Amino acid sequence: METRFTDNSDNTITDTLTGLMWQESYAYIETGNYISWYDANEYIVALNAKELGGHADWRLPDRLEMQSLYEISRPFQSRGRTFILHIDPIFEFSYGSCFWTSKTRLSAALGFEFDTGDMHWYPQGKISGSVRAVRLQSSASLMIQEQWRNQATMEVSPQERSAL
Repeated sequence: METRFTDNSDNTITDTLTGLMWQESYAYIETGNYISWYDANEYIVALNAKELGGHADWRLPDRLEMQSLYEISRPFQSRGRTFILHIDPIFEFSYGSCFWTSKTRLSAALGFEFDTGDMHWYPQGKISGSVRAVRLQSSASLMIQEQWRNQATMEVSPQERSAL
């Protein structure tokens, strides 16, 4: 089985499926606090000034990029108990499950909830989220499993079409 994520040993993780590079840690672990969407953008500016992993083009992820990290069921053992983690354990993950995205509408910003897999609009000034920075660009089509892409592009015969 091919490993999807590669630890670059510089506090970054590369997603071999999408081609995106992610920050290994995230703001909540580093600060111990939730932050607003405005603070998330300032965090990104500071991350770029530090040149995490030798790069200065970090940004907030879009909705699909953030969702691409979500895993339905990822069991892991800790202190004799089994927990369900919704992100690959290669990433640092602790408390603070809401992550800001770059998507905004009026005075709201979209947050992705890792504990439930839901998206919610929050006031941009609400101190309710964290940020895991991303860099590089990806195509949403890369996030669709290959067999789904093949099924979507299969030719439909006239007999199959008339049965629809």
